[in-house]
Amino acid sequence: MHPEEIKAAMRMKGVTPTALADELRVANATVSQVISGRSESARIKARIAEVTGIAVSVLWPPQGSRMVLRRPRAAVAAARSAA
Repeated sequence: MHPEEIKAAMRMKGVTPTALADELRVANATVSQVISGRSESARIKARIAEVTGIAVSVLWPPQGSRMVLRRPRAAVAAARSAA
């Protein structure tokens, strides 16, 4: 999931990233980095999953299964030649 979707799911359950950081006694930046995928913490991920009711594997899918949005190469080439 996109980090903003994760934060929104937390807010919908009445928990902010700051409140979660306070609860887990970690820095706000640590929670932010885990949410964005820049850092790993099984403990923080598990608590976010527990709060939101969404599985860790759905919140942070394995790297190879993430959807990549790109235009097909043919479309890019056609756009360049039309310009």
